[in-house]
Amino acid sequence: MPRFAEIEGNRVRYILPPELADDYPVLVQNQVEIPLDADIVQGDIYEAGKFRNITTVEIQAQARPTFDAQRNTLFAETTWVRERFGDYKEMYALGLLTDTQITTIKTKYKEWLTYWNTLRDMPAQLGFDAAAPQWPKQPE
Repeated sequence: MPRFAEIEGNRVRYILPPELADDYPVLVQNQVEIPLDADIVQGDIYEAGKFRNITTVEIQAQARPTFDAQRNTLFAETTWVRERFGDYKEMYALGLLTDTQITTIKTKYKEWLTYWNTLRDMPAQLGFDAAAPQWPKQPE
């Protein structure tokens, strides 16, 4: 029973299930018959008249913009911590906070610095997967 794939750009966008092939006997634009021996899934590549599986490098490249956007959002959502720390430093300079209070605040701020450094360094970590990132836990 023939199988067909709908191609968008050079990607397999949709695979028509074999049991529906008889209901759609005419190929529509951007639809290609899949060879019987081909192990093709949605997202694979169709180029130069042949199908091939998408590579890990291609998957990572495709996922990277989404990862970068999510990471940038995490940085942006925690900007208030940096601003608040600046406020605390000013309050300490004005004598509005004790040494004990500023020490506690600095300790907590160091946890945030570690968090931000971990976010920044994620792509350089061994085994980094942009398609399924392991996000660090935000300090409380």
